[in-house]
Amino acid sequence: MSAPVYIDIRSQRGNFQLAVKTFIPDGIVGIFGPSGSGKSSLLKIMAGIEHPDNGQIIVRGREFYNRSCKIKVPARKRKMGLVFQEGRLFPHMSIRKNLLFGFEDGAAIGLNEVIDLLEIRHLLNKKPHQCSGGEQQRVAIGRMLLSSPEVLMLDEPFSSLDQRLRRSIIPYLIKIHQKYHMPIWVVSHDICDLLMLTNQLMIMNNGQVVGNGSYHELLFDSLATSVLQQEDEINAVRLPIYHIEQVNGMKAYHYQKQTSSNYLLLDVDQELEIGDQLIVSISPRNISLSLHQVDDISTRNQLAGEITSIKERGKKVFCQVDIGFSVLVEITRSACDKMGLKEGMNIYCLFKSSSVKILSVGK
Repeated sequence: MSAPVYIDIRSQRGNFQLAVKTFIPDGIVGIFGPSGSGKSSLLKIMAGIEHPDNGQIIVRGREFYNRSCKIKVPARKRKMGLVFQEGRLFPHMSIRKNLLFGFEDGAAIGLNEVIDLLEIRHLLNKKPHQCSGGEQQRVAIGRMLLSSPEVLMLDEPFSSLDQRLRRSIIPYLIKIHQKYHMPIWVVSHDICDLLMLTNQLMIMNNGQVVGNGSYHELLFDSLATSVLQQEDEINAVRLPIYHIEQVNGMKAYHYQKQTSSNYLLLDVDQELEIGDQLIVSISPRNISLSLHQVDDISTRNQLAGEITSIKERGKKVFCQVDIGFSVLVEITRSACDKMGLKEGMNIYCLFKSSSVKILSVGK
């Protein structure tokens, strides 16, 4: 990933100090940390709604802020699209008028493509109060897209939604990134929500960035782990479905484009099709390792892979295994020693279909 954004700022508000010095890479980035760690304040500063006391901000080669050079680009010229937690739609306006608020003819992103992308055409003549929370959130995102932002920032977009609605928003954010290739930053205090979107995280605590990288790397980072250790470890993976077949009375979902013996045997309530994107989660402690396939066992998923790393986190030992996607597996130190596990070894990951949670399905 490239790093299109450089931030080096300091801001004092009462007893709270925000002191951030970091690069933010391209792609979708989840900003995670406890309440009061400075996540929302950072987005407001990036949007130009608030200003730091000192420092420098560079976005894709453009300097937005430099105290020493007296550069302070106003919010309206930054094209940093910030969607607030509550959406902030105008209650007296129709959804169409909300979308068009601030929209200019000739903009890079057109009205009809946003309506179709977010599937909100049926809402155009309604008022915000006639829409569900998830629909209002999609409209707020659509309105911001129509301003053609260079970066789309979402501040706690899931916090006011129940679990079903928050999972329905995830596929739309993924589609936005795939279509427009714009950086998307999502603030959340729910690690699972972020991992449904991306493996790339920026961890904040006490006004500072204490970690920036992939989730699996940050779990073993001495600074970031002080925040992440308060959360259970999780494998959340986005998988495309390339082929579906029946295997021993269950549906097998092939997630690799090339022919492979690896597939997921899952109990899925809704009908899935080739081309769907499946987001699943499984706890590292629900995966077992074996040096070979095991016959005459009720565990149906037995996926061949290679150990890419073995690391300790406190008293826990984790193997990272590539099975066509990367998973963490929690084992005991004695099991690791007894099996003679080493990086580069071939291994099988075993887990029950019931251990896999279907978080979201989208195109």
